[in-house]
Amino acid sequence: MSVLRSRGNWAFPLILAVALGGVSFWLDRITEVKTVEIPLNPKEPKYVINTIHGERFDDNGQLSESIQASAARQFPQQTVIYIDNPDMSLYKNGTELYRIQAKSGQYYTDSRKVDLLGQVNWLKHQVGDEPEGHLQTSILHVDTQTQVIKTDAPVAYRYGMSSGTSQGFEYDKQRGFLNLPARVRAIIYDPHSH
Repeated sequence: MSVLRSRGNWAFPLILAVALGGVSFWLDRITEVKTVEIPLNPKEPKYVINTIHGERFDDNGQLSESIQASAARQFPQQTVIYIDNPDMSLYKNGTELYRIQAKSGQYYTDSRKVDLLGQVNWLKHQVGDEPEGHLQTSILHVDTQTQVIKTDAPVAYRYGMSSGTSQGFEYDKQRGFLNLPARVRAIIYDPHSH
């Protein structure tokens, strides 16, 4: 078991919590679709939205967040929205900082939690002295309220010249706490030590 206090090199995967906090903005908007309450077949979607493309801009008119998906749907009497092929980006000063993609996603409207499923890829672009980072796994559980991200699935990551794998991880952004619970293998390169 490895438990690490987040330093610059270890904080990289979990800016994802902040990025997904922005994504929850879009998912909240989807849930605001007004429908007439009539008895519906619980096996048929209450609504289906195809080809989603949304953008959000900051106070200066620059792009701050975007989300794309091939479809989203919600079933009657359920609090989960199913999303196909989510592709989400977070920008700063109009430049893409993070991009998160998955085969599918599930957004729970009551708890504001997100499950990203199947070929989850997260890319952090290089910014100043911070190198590019990349995280891959098969599933990520994200709590947009507490900003905790976790998975029990194998994880592979690269951050600049550092890289590694782990069986699962958990990150609590508010506490700055990263836990790599099992089978950790890492090559850590500290550019400041040379």
